[in-house]
Amino acid sequence: MNRAFSGFQVVIAAVIAVVFTIIAQLFLEAPDTKMVSLLALGTFLGGVLTPFVSFYLKQKKDTTASNPPSKRSRKGTDSRTLYVGNLPFKVTEEEVEGVFGRYGEVYEVRLVKDRRTGRKKGYGFVEMEVTGADLALAKLNDKDFEGRTLKVRTAHADQSEE
Repeated sequence: MNRAFSGFQVVIAAVIAVVFTIIAQLFLEAPDTKMVSLLALGTFLGGVLTPFVSFYLKQKKDTTASNPPSKRSRKGTDSRTLYVGNLPFKVTEEEVEGVFGRYGEVYEVRLVKDRRTGRKKGYGFVEMEVTGADLALAKLNDKDFEGRTLKVRTAHADQSEE
């Protein structure tokens, strides 16, 4: 665990200190002379609890981001997105859907185009049901399609479509 506090951890510590001070003032009916010691105690507790709160929030964030390839599709079932490379430049989304549709239900096909010219770049993404995606990945990777060897991989969440 990193020993230096980040800005987020400082905010958490301050919030814990203020909340503790307010609770102590309300329930313990502490006079103003004890306010400084209560604030110090609240700050101490905030400093002690902050690493645990940050660790918990980081774990929660990492858990939700650990399985990006599988997600819920618009149809309410699990789906997976595949990267498809080395596509012929003249191929249409319907043709790609037909090829991948042999292995399972295809929800969406996105062929990537150059922003300036509008020409296809030769790769795209196919979103389909998980079992069909696994089968298509196994059957279509390194297979010939209209004179080109397809490259099929599981797409990652951080891949950008240009």
